[in-house]
Amino acid sequence: MPIIVSLINQQPCYSGNDQIRGRVIFQCSTPTEIQDIRVTFSGRAKAKVQKTKGSAAPAASYRSKCLLFEKERILWHPNGEKVAPDTYEWPFEFVFPSHVQCASSRWPETLPFRSDANHPLPPTFAAKTSDSLRKLDCTIEYRIHAQVFRPQRGILGKKSPLFSEIVRLNFLPLEARLDMKSTDDHPATYQQQKEQLFNIRSMLLLPENKGRSLKVQEKIQSWLSPSQLPRFSFKATFSYPTRVAQSTPLPCFLDIMPFMEDSSVISAPDIVMQSVSIAIVSQTAARAAPSLMGALSGQVDERIEILSRTSLGMRVMGKVDLAQAFGPLRIRHTDVSFRTFNISRTYRLCASFSFECAGKTSTFDALHLPVELLANSRELEKAPHSFEGQILEDDTPPPYASSSTLSTSSITTPEKS
Repeated sequence: MPIIVSLINQQPCYSGNDQIRGRVIFQCSTPTEIQDIRVTFSGRAKAKVQKTKGSAAPAASYRSKCLLFEKERILWHPNGEKVAPDTYEWPFEFVFPSHVQCASSRWPETLPFRSDANHPLPPTFAAKTSDSLRKLDCTIEYRIHAQVFRPQRGILGKKSPLFSEIVRLNFLPLEARLDMKSTDDHPATYQQQKEQLFNIRSMLLLPENKGRSLKVQEKIQSWLSPSQLPRFSFKATFSYPTRVAQSTPLPCFLDIMPFMEDSSVISAPDIVMQSVSIAIVSQTAARAAPSLMGALSGQVDERIEILSRTSLGMRVMGKVDLAQAFGPLRIRHTDVSFRTFNISRTYRLCASFSFECAGKTSTFDALHLPVELLANSRELEKAPHSFEGQILEDDTPPPYASSSTLSTSSITTPEKS
C-alpha cells in the first residue's frame, strides 16, 4: 500500500485516557497532485435491523450509524501541488476518550438504549443474531484512518481519497472491568435476593401418614374441607449476584426456611428438591433512526444454559450452596453489558426450582433478574501488552479480548524534511 499506518506499542485492549501513538508513512512512486494527507481517530456504532417472516425474504433493511467521537489531524497540505516521488513520514498521537463526545438529539430516551450526552463509551462489539421477528447486525468499532486526498475537481466534485488505510482498535472501558480483588474481600457486595412463601395443606403432614399415599376417601375429604387440613409454611430464597465477571463461577444460594409459628404440625416435614434450572438470557437490541422509510427497532434473546437437573430427590433445608451441590456455575464467555444510542447488550438471570412436600409440588420461579456482565480484570492482566497493528479490509472489528501474540515491528524510514 502507498500509505501505511504503523502503531507504536499497540495495546491488545484500550481503555479511557490511554495514549495512541504511531506514524503515517506515504510512499509516493510518481509525481502526484495531492490536496492533503490526514489521519482520523473515530468511534462509531452501526446497526442494521430487518424484519423476518419465516423462510421468506426479509423486508427492507433499516440502518443507523452513530458517531461516538471523531478526532482529525491534517498531516500535510500541499494544496493541489505535485509531490515529488519519495517516502514521507509523520508522527501522530491521540488519547482514547472515556465518554461519548458526539451528542445526538435524534434518539429518544427508550430502554434499553441510552440517549444522554457524554455517557460511557461502549466496548468494541460485533454481533449478528436473529429470531422469528427480527434480524440484527450490530457493530461498534474504533479505528485509525489515514487518507491521501487528490485535488477536488469542480464545485460539485466528490472528495474521495486517492489512498486509504484503516487500523482497528479494541476498546473496553474501565467501568466494564470487574476488579476481582475487591469482590474477593467483599463477596456479598453485589448479592440480591428473590424469595417466595409456600403454604402446604395436606393430611400427609401428620407423622403417622409419612411415606404413604392417601386413599380415595381421604382425598375427597381433603378436597371438601381444606381448612381443616394440617398446614405447613416455608420460605424459599434465591440469592444471586447482580454483577458477574466473565468465565468466573456464579455464587448462587438457595435458602429453605420453615415457619413453624405459622404451621400446625409439630416438626418440619421433608422438603425435596426435584429439579433445578439456571440460565442467563442475553438480549441484543438495535434501532434505526426515523427516516423516509420510518423507524424500526428489535430485540433478540438468546438463552445460555448454566444448570439443568431433573429427578433429583434432594432433601433441602437451610442454606444450600448450589455451586457446591452441582459444581461451579459458569457463564460461557460472551460480551460485557453496555448501552448506547442505537445498540445495547443486557443480561437477565432466570432460575426455577420445583419442590415436593407432603405430596404437593411447588414451583419457585425467579425470572428476569437483571445482571451486569463485566470483564474479568485478572484475565485481562494476563493478556499480551503489545502486538503489531491489525490492518483490516472488512467491516468486522476484532474481539476486544484478543489473545493473539504478535511481535512489534517498526518502520525506520527517515522523515522527509
